[in-house]
Amino acid sequence: MRLSKDDRLCYISLTIREPVERASSLSEQTTEKRRILVVDDDVDFVTDIVTNLESRGYSVRSAGSVAEARLLLSKFTDELVLLDLLLPGTNGRVLCCEIAENTQAGIIVVSAVDSDSERIALLDFGADDYIVKPFNMLELQARIRAYFRRSKKQTLGSSPKFGPWRLCENDRHLLHDDGRLVTLTPSEALVMRLFAANPGIVFDRQDLLAVSRIRQHVGRNDRSIDNLIRRLRIKIEADPADPFHLKTVWGRGYVFDL
Repeated sequence: MRLSKDDRLCYISLTIREPVERASSLSEQTTEKRRILVVDDDVDFVTDIVTNLESRGYSVRSAGSVAEARLLLSKFTDELVLLDLLLPGTNGRVLCCEIAENTQAGIIVVSAVDSDSERIALLDFGADDYIVKPFNMLELQARIRAYFRRSKKQTLGSSPKFGPWRLCENDRHLLHDDGRLVTLTPSEALVMRLFAANPGIVFDRQDLLAVSRIRQHVGRNDRSIDNLIRRLRIKIEADPADPFHLKTVWGRGYVFDL
């Protein structure tokens, strides 16, 4: 989506000499060449983003449409995708689902669409984070660093096993003893790891909302966690209507049994 010149100026905040910026610059000098794909049709915005991230040591490619992004994703293994929603032709929401289902890349939605329902839907579809345009470039850098920190911790962690299932090393898949591989959305994976690491502990909806990172966009009557639990039961339970692993504790929340 194309932004005005004034909006684009919000991204060029690198001349602000704040201690936090100097500290982050020092820490990023040792950053590995992480691979990032920017999907946006605003040429000026993409140029700003690519220039900034490359100066921070990232390897960055860009695509102006879903079709172009699909081609790049088929040729290269990108670790993170910065995805706009309002793209020419196929909508960015479709690509978000495809990336979550078919690749190991993380997804940060970068969009001018500022809607609670849209954020909840995209996080549910598989996005790892959502930032609204216009934003401070320092915030985007911080969110990118946070994603890679979480990714590193998950990679270094163990692979919990329960029943016939094992969480794969990247946490985005479940492997069954019979060889079946089931894909998890980022929110499902975060909740699944929490349960597998804490069997017998009851977690209420607020706990699970916090872990799944959809906590800031929901109301008291939101059913996001109930829907997430329902999807997990369909994926891991022999009988989702009578679950063995993922059980409801009425009036309290949910508990996981190995």
